[in-house]
Amino acid sequence: MTTNSQDGAMRTAFLVLDYATYIVENFSHDDAVAKRAAVAIAGARQAGLPVIYVVPDGMQDQIHPLVAPAAGEPVLGKKSLSAFATTNLDEMLRQAGVAHLIIAGVATSGCVLSTTRWAVDTGYRVTVCADACADPDPGAHAALVDDSVFPASWLGLWRIARVLPAARISELAG
Repeated sequence: MTTNSQDGAMRTAFLVLDYATYIVENFSHDDAVAKRAAVAIAGARQAGLPVIYVVPDGMQDQIHPLVAPAAGEPVLGKKSLSAFATTNLDEMLRQAGVAHLIIAGVATSGCVLSTTRWAVDTGYRVTVCADACADPDPGAHAALVDDSVFPASWLGLWRIARVLPAARISELAG
C-alpha cells in the first residue's frame, strides 16, 4: 500500500466500507450514494491517497461497479460491523504511517459508526464523507451526520469526527 507523500503531513487513507452491490441496493435510503462515493474516491485517488475497501467476508468480488477498486487497491473481508475487529486493517495503516482516515460506507448506523468509533478510540483522526454514506433508515443517517438533528446528543459522528461532503474530500490531502 502506498500513501500520499506529503512531507511532515499526517498521512491519510480513504476507507470504502460495505460497498458491495447487494448492500448498496438493499441497505441504502439513497439511490445516488454510490455516485457520490465515486466522486469522493476519485478525489482521493487524484490527491494520491491510498483507497482501501472493506466488505463482509465473501463479498470481496462483489464491489458496486460505480466504486470498483483500481488495480492494486486492497479489498479486505470482515466478519463484524467494524472494518477493524476481524481484519488486518489497523496493522496495514500503522505500517504505512496513516493517522487520518476518510470514511464512506453503507450503512451509516452500522459499519460507518462502528469503524469510526473504533478508529477514534485507538488514535486515528477521522473524516466521514457524509453524502457518500447511507443507511436503510434516513433518520438514523441524519442523526449521525447532521449536527442540527440532535444538537445536544453525543450520538452524532460529528462529535468525534469531521463530517464533510464528497466534493470536499480532495481538499484534505492538498
